[in-house]
Amino acid sequence: MPVEDRKDTIAFIICVNNELYFEECKYYIEHLEVPAGYDIDVIGIWEADSMCAAYNLGMRSSDAKYKVYMHQDVFIRDSRFLEKTLRIFKEHPKTGMIGMVGGIGIPENGVVYSSWNVGKVDCREPDLSYVLLCGPNQTKDQTVDAVDGLLMMTQYDLPWREDLFSDFDFYDVSQAFEFRRAGYEIVVPYQEEPWVVHDCGFAKLTNYDRNRKICMEEYPEFFNVPEGEELFSSGEWDQLSSQLAAAIRRMIDQGQWDEASQAIGIYHQSQMKSSELEMLAIICEIEQTDRRVSKRSSFLAQAGSCEAICRTYLSVRFLLHRMEFDRPAQDYQELIHAVESGNISVDAILILILHGVLDKEKVLGQLETWHMPDPMSAERLRSFHRRMQKENRGIPYSYSKRAKMELEKYSKEEQ
Repeated sequence: MPVEDRKDTIAFIICVNNELYFEECKYYIEHLEVPAGYDIDVIGIWEADSMCAAYNLGMRSSDAKYKVYMHQDVFIRDSRFLEKTLRIFKEHPKTGMIGMVGGIGIPENGVVYSSWNVGKVDCREPDLSYVLLCGPNQTKDQTVDAVDGLLMMTQYDLPWREDLFSDFDFYDVSQAFEFRRAGYEIVVPYQEEPWVVHDCGFAKLTNYDRNRKICMEEYPEFFNVPEGEELFSSGEWDQLSSQLAAAIRRMIDQGQWDEASQAIGIYHQSQMKSSELEMLAIICEIEQTDRRVSKRSSFLAQAGSCEAICRTYLSVRFLLHRMEFDRPAQDYQELIHAVESGNISVDAILILILHGVLDKEKVLGQLETWHMPDPMSAERLRSFHRRMQKENRGIPYSYSKRAKMELEKYSKEEQ
């Protein structure tokens, strides 16, 4: 190929353990606007022993100058993402890495997850959706000390420290520190609206403390902020929640929905959080609601096994995201047909919207243009929509812990 015709490649390197999430992640990558002269390549690394090992494997398998290391549950919703990030790299050759959220100042105690004070992200947790504001007063691209690993884009290759980090914690902070040691800067761009969605679960901190100590020992020069949150250890809860989730899955497999709902009640009394249990709770809520209102099993129960039910649940959740993000109707036609035919009840779709949609008003307005299967369903939808309009909740926002502290400090100084 003539040199002038050669295209540069942008590689997306994704650590994968769930085919459904991986396919949805690729859907958004494939719909990005690709600047002239560039190709994209998606590299999935399956069932890796650690994030560092996966990313080293992906990095070494690609000669792309620009690499996007991202979680499988991150969906890039800004179609101009590549144009915007490439501009930063081209205008600032010292910028080695770009992230979506990050921090200026890293706590001396190494509890980094509470230190982000720059950037924003559209968070879709299992039970609710909100925009996480880490830097509510940010007005320009900002150089930071480290970034969160949900998405990290680089224009230079440095080895990931798999010799130090053999799990799934601190790979991101470590790599940011490696870039800084090499003389590069880390940047979080200004985002008027979040560029990416993180359809995330609740973090498990089982190995966090061990990796925190390794990171602090290797990079002592970067931990420079006195205040810091105390580390919460979730090891015992992670084990208990996994056992409870396994028991509930067996109940669902056997069609014991009442027993499963009772077990979910025990979970809710714990006031702790588990991604898997939250998903199972929503599934049980949909099934019990359809049995009570429609006197029939939900579309989820019709899927069969609990594993198939969970896949169906996630598929519908993802289709609702596409609808919310103004994707072409053909990209969620399956959802339209399921609702208009009555296979997915209005009550079920409303529960899914409550838990999984950020702009509920927008999606409810779109839903009202569909042909409901019967007048009663149409009226329930209209009634629910009117109630939401009356409450006027708007888009929910949440501040990161560090952002809250800085806003409170600023407010006191102003008084």
